[in-house]
Amino acid sequence: MATTTAGYDELVEEDRTELQTLSKTGHSLIGYIFPHAPVELFLAHRLMPTLLRADPKTSGGYVGSLQTFCCAYARNLFGQRAAGRLPPLAGIVFPGGTCDSLQNVADVWGFRFPEDTVFRLVYPVASQAKGAVQYFTEELRNLSHLLEAKYKHSFSAQRFKDAVALSTRFHTAAQFIAAARLVDPQLIPYAQYASLVRRYFTAPDSRAVVQLENTRSAVQEKLGKNQCAAAEGIQKALLSHRLKDIQLPRGASGPRIMVIGGMVDPQALATLIRATGKNSAEIVLDVLSFGFRIVFTSSPQLRGDPFEAMASALLDAPTEPTQEGLPNRLAFLQDMLRHLRIDGLVVCEQSFCDPDEFEAPSLAAVAAKIGVPMTRLQLDPELSDRARVEGKIHSFLETLTTKR
Repeated sequence: MATTTAGYDELVEEDRTELQTLSKTGHSLIGYIFPHAPVELFLAHRLMPTLLRADPKTSGGYVGSLQTFCCAYARNLFGQRAAGRLPPLAGIVFPGGTCDSLQNVADVWGFRFPEDTVFRLVYPVASQAKGAVQYFTEELRNLSHLLEAKYKHSFSAQRFKDAVALSTRFHTAAQFIAAARLVDPQLIPYAQYASLVRRYFTAPDSRAVVQLENTRSAVQEKLGKNQCAAAEGIQKALLSHRLKDIQLPRGASGPRIMVIGGMVDPQALATLIRATGKNSAEIVLDVLSFGFRIVFTSSPQLRGDPFEAMASALLDAPTEPTQEGLPNRLAFLQDMLRHLRIDGLVVCEQSFCDPDEFEAPSLAAVAAKIGVPMTRLQLDPELSDRARVEGKIHSFLETLTTKR
């Protein structure tokens, strides 16, 4: 699969072709929506998990079926199903307890498409609350029983170990590349990095991991010994959320941009930034649901109860506003703006997404406190207002360039 020159639309089509090929060669595909999903569990049941994302070519309407407050992301997924644009799925796992839109679209989906095999995995409302791990452990165990009953493949301990090994390799490589880009963002374009991560979550297999590992090796060669050590330190700091000891070298590149937000595709953001013609501006880090919040997740431990290990790993991940709560997210954002040499913050808001909309003013307040310029982008998956969005980004980058 291409990773350097393909545009956003082309990558979406490549994903679809890849999944169709896997289905034709005997793989049973199971789709999931919430990014913090038990990928290792699906693989242990001989299922190929695929993260379902928005399709820019699909209309997200269907006002006759969905509630008026349903977010643009959920509408787009429903539109894909109605238009026959989803890959050939053996089943789909909807999250519960995450947000109203995804909860509601799951209910409507089962009614509108009764021929689909639908599962629901309910997440604890607060990921760090007392009893959350125990509760989620049993939810995962119950899902495993349902998968076995449906697909006649029991949970395999060996397949689980292999899946954990694969995900560990992915996280190790992807985290290092993300950290290295904070040292020098010109080592690898953000769009290429995003496409490598996208490839893994389209179909997590050894080919996707080898691509990432080869890229990591190339990045290490460019960095040199001292800068590699610095990148490894940043990787550990991002995992622990302890950034105060990070010291980044001063570079000659253009404005360093950080992007934060919810269910927005990193590839779409890369496309919009590139379209402005401001090639000197660099997205040095995203804190998006389909980017940082997936990459900086730890793999399950290979000891004790595998379901408890998966529950602990998923609940320790950087999560969403509805699970993590606002204070921790704001504190981490403040540290990133202070210690990662961020020149500008882009806050992405998925259309009609209440968590994004409610959180945005607080994110803006943190940026103002630190003195980092900020802009808010209201987006839908189809980029239907693309000209306005690109104009807003262009003006923002012009301001940052002048300030520097």
